[in-house]
Amino acid sequence: MTIFLTDVDPRARVKGSRDGLGAQAVWSATGRPLIGNLTTVTESLPGFTTLLVGLRLAEFADADRSENPTDAFLIWEQMAAYVRHAGGERGFFGRQRVAARAAKAGGKVYLSAQPEHQILGNQRTDGLLGNYTAPARASGLVAPGTPTRLTPEAAAFVDAVHLPRLEAGWGKDACRLVRELGRDRVVFDLGAAEKREAVADVFRPVTSRREVDFYRHHLVEGGPADPTGGRQSRFALLLDARPTDSGLPSRPYLTAIADDAETRGWGDVADLVRRVIACESVLAPASLLFRYLLSRNGARLDDVAAELRVTCGERVDSVDPLATSVLPGPHWPRIAAALHGGDYPQLIRVLAERNGTVMRERGGALAWLEVTGQDQLRVRFRDEPADLPAGDHIPELWWYPYFIPSLVSVLRAIGKGTA
Repeated sequence: MTIFLTDVDPRARVKGSRDGLGAQAVWSATGRPLIGNLTTVTESLPGFTTLLVGLRLAEFADADRSENPTDAFLIWEQMAAYVRHAGGERGFFGRQRVAARAAKAGGKVYLSAQPEHQILGNQRTDGLLGNYTAPARASGLVAPGTPTRLTPEAAAFVDAVHLPRLEAGWGKDACRLVRELGRDRVVFDLGAAEKREAVADVFRPVTSRREVDFYRHHLVEGGPADPTGGRQSRFALLLDARPTDSGLPSRPYLTAIADDAETRGWGDVADLVRRVIACESVLAPASLLFRYLLSRNGARLDDVAAELRVTCGERVDSVDPLATSVLPGPHWPRIAAALHGGDYPQLIRVLAERNGTVMRERGGALAWLEVTGQDQLRVRFRDEPADLPAGDHIPELWWYPYFIPSLVSVLRAIGKGTA
């Protein structure tokens, strides 16, 4: 059985990715049965914390007759970013603008929902609201519908864990902070130690059993509506039991994880991990070779095929035997077969066909790559240049995340606590 979704999951989108082969639809559909709630950008546990606390405070501001609770959230997101920057953190949206403005501010920064104060080009869509709300909803943290509100469980968690931390600098139930967030513009003094430290305290490392259990259930295990049916929880246990210095997946590492799953009797997880390995054994070299082809406008097909053969080897032995049955048709199984068989002229033609299909599906745009009737390459769009991979390096290629780095990152953040 091939697991494949025809519609691209919007939570999978890799920002800035041109994806001329439509690989995103393939790797995201392959990764989703293992990791059902996270995306490529939701790697930050403090990001989720900022979202949860901000939505709760915005709800209070709304009840306090704020004209726009979304504006209140944007101000909170900015405040949290400046405080995290002051504490030496770097892993948050808007880091560059925050750093530049903090350096010029002389200790006081302006916060508002107006474009001149936003920390991103469009903070509503490119910040936490745009990137973390859907994953948080999938994790059972944000309720369905509008306005955007926390679920009762998430709201109770924020009230019990995070509001008391804010009270030290902002009064009972953070009432002074709620009033500030309801203003059109806030002047925030980074030198105001009590207020700054109270916000910073929200982002202290996870230490209590309640925090560990809450975040593990909702983020690591997929939440109460876990679409993976428990596979994500078991996959996370395997990742936790076999830590790696790199948060990025690799073929040897995932092969070991699949073997561990088999040993524990989790054959369904083992099969899905092996599907990921098989998928990437084709997607990674095909994507790199396609980028190389986009630099060969006007070259003859046979000449380019000879270049591939000399550099990449007579055939790509690292293509997993499962690939042709796992990958969706009609193009990807043919790409896998051409790679494995060393049929480079056929590989080039099928990559061009695949690109043409992707462009038509995107609204009729012309293909980036074509093979003319005279067996020449016609390139209409040139991507970032890429060198051909040496044959012995191809087995090491890994291009796509399958949402695994995000799960590893959240696991590490939870694991830093003492609980």
